[in-house]
Amino acid sequence: MKLSRKGFVFIILIISAIIIGGYVSQQTSSGILSHTASFGFGHDSPLKLDLIIFTISLGFTFNVSIAQILCIIGAITIYTVFSKFID
Repeated sequence: MKLSRKGFVFIILIISAIIIGGYVSQQTSSGILSHTASFGFGHDSPLKLDLIIFTISLGFTFNVSIAQILCIIGAITIYTVFSKFID
C-alpha cells in the first residue's frame, strides 16, 4: 500500500496538531483548554497475568483534551483548504 502525498500531508498535520494541542493543554493547566478525558483500561490497576515464570501487566490509557480536539479540527480545516494545491 503506497501512501500518496496528500495522505502523508494529512498524517503529518494530524500528528502535529495532537502534539501542539497537548503542549497547549499542558501550558494552560488552569484554563478550559486543559480539561482532559481519559479512556482505556488498566490506568489505576493494570491487568496482571501472573504465570510462575513471569508476570505480564497490560494497560492502555488514551487522554484527550479540549485543546487537542480544537487543534485537530483546525488541522482538518487547513488540509481541506490547501489539499487542492497538493499534487
